[in-house]
Amino acid sequence: MPSAEVIVDHAPAWLTVSQLCRRWQLDRKTVYKFIDAELLPAWRVGPHLYRVSVADVLHFESRNRILPK
Repeated sequence: MPSAEVIVDHAPAWLTVSQLCRRWQLDRKTVYKFIDAELLPAWRVGPHLYRVSVADVLHFESRNRILPK
């Protein structure tokens, strides 16, 4: 039986709101407004914690012409 191939990617699959603030040089409130307005899909992992998938971040950036810093 052939062995299973494992793909290891060291890049994060999810970003925190803090990471997005640094990436976009925006205030936390602005990122939360994007999430609350459902412009940026996010996964809630606690009462005040969100994670955003890298794929959604890239899609949001391309759709809104935001360049990462």
